[in-house]
Amino acid sequence: MQLVYRELDADIVRRTNAVFPAQNCFVEVLPDQLIIPRKYVELGESIRSLPVYEDDVWMVSYPRTGSTWAQEMVWLLGHEFDYVAAEQDIRMRSPLLELSALFSTDHHEMVAQAFGNTVELVRNLPRPRYARSHLSWQLLPEQFDEVKPRIVYTARNPKDLCVSYFHYCKLLHGISGDFEQFVELFLGGHTPMGSYWKHVLPFWKRSNDENVLFIKYEDMITDLPAVVRRCGRFLNATHLLNESSMKRICEHLTFDKMRQNKAVNLEKVLPASATKFIRNGKIGDWRNHMSDTMSERFDAWSEQHIRGSGLRFDYD
Repeated sequence: MQLVYRELDADIVRRTNAVFPAQNCFVEVLPDQLIIPRKYVELGESIRSLPVYEDDVWMVSYPRTGSTWAQEMVWLLGHEFDYVAAEQDIRMRSPLLELSALFSTDHHEMVAQAFGNTVELVRNLPRPRYARSHLSWQLLPEQFDEVKPRIVYTARNPKDLCVSYFHYCKLLHGISGDFEQFVELFLGGHTPMGSYWKHVLPFWKRSNDENVLFIKYEDMITDLPAVVRRCGRFLNATHLLNESSMKRICEHLTFDKMRQNKAVNLEKVLPASATKFIRNGKIGDWRNHMSDTMSERFDAWSEQHIRGSGLRFDYD
C-alpha cells in the first residue's frame, strides 16, 4: 500500500497549534486519516520497507498504555532474566522504531546523539531483535502480514490513557493547552498517532493469531503474575518460570521499582520535574480529571467504535 500524505484541515491545524508549541507539526496519512509528526514523511518508506524476521519480537501500542512496563517484562523473558544486561537503557535494548520522527521538533539533538536514525538502529539490531513502535498497523513494516513476527500489543482504557497522554505531552512536548482542549483533540483522533480505536481494533481483530499477544494495562495492574505467565507461554519461556524467578521479576516490575529504574524512566534525558515519565500506575485516575459530562462523552464515543467487537476495559 502506497502511503499518501496531506495537510490537515485548517480547523484542525488551528486547534493543534493552540495546544502544541511546535506549529504545523503534523500531517495526515490516508486512507485512514492518521495524524503523525511531519518528520514521519521522511522516514515512512524506510519504515514500510524495513525487513522483518520471524524471530523478531515487537512491542506495539498506542502511547501511554504501559508499553515500557510490558517491554521490560518481554525483554527479560526473552533474555533469560539477564538483569545485568537490563541495566542498559531500554531505548537501546528495544528501540522505538519511529523515535527519530516523534522528537523531530523537540529533544531532536538528544535523540540524534543518543540513538542516531532509529530506523537504522532497529534494522541493525542483533537477532532475535526486540523492538517497539507506537505506529498503527497500516504504518508498520509491510512484511508484518506475510512474515508474522511475534507481536505483543498493549491496550488501556481510554479515559486513563487520555489523562496519562496529556501529562506525557506536557512533560515531553511542552504543550500549553488545558486538559479540555486535549480531550477534544483526542476524541477527534487528532492527537499524535491519531485515532485510538483505529490503532487498537486492527490488533484486537488479530488477537487470536498465534503470533499476537494482546494484553491490557489493567490486567498488569490487577494480576501481574498471570500476565507474566501468559507472556512466558507466548515467548516459549515457561521453563524459566519457577517460584524464585516469578518472585524476582514481579518485584522488578512493581510500579515503584520501575519508577526508580533509570534504564526505563527517562531520567537520564529529562530535566528534573515534578511530573514523571512513569507517573501514576493506577486504574481510575481519570475520575480526578473528568466531569460526569466528559466521562459520558467518552462512554458514548467508545461504544460507537467498539460495539460488537467484544473488546472491553476496566475503568476502576
